Amino acid sequence: MAKLSFDILEKFGTLSTSKSGWELQLNFVQWGENKPKFDLRSWSPDNSKMGKGLTLSHDEVVALYDVLTNVLAAEHAPVTDVTDDAADTDAQTNEQPKWGRLDEM
Repeated sequence: MAKLSFDILEKFGTLSTSKSGWELQLNFVQWGENKPKFDLRSWSPDNSKMGKGLTLSHDEVVALYDVLTNVLAAEHAPVTDVTDDAADTDAQTNEQPKWGRLDEM
């Protein structure tokens, strides 16, 4: 198998670390001769080995930011009470997400 060439141009941060020391990192990586991209994947402690991950263009990172902003804002949305004597029950909704915070489930 051919050796995969990559260059980590910038490390933005670590999201988590496993018991074995592998870290889920967000980096800016150039894979081979391709244009550098944002890269989210697991890396060995010395960054010599990598696990499965995904690469994102600048536009995709911006779109992800927008989606995550909406998701996190929904966590704090007010809950609207629905009353039986309301004329239009379809207009009243529970604005809080059904999924909640994962660490509270």
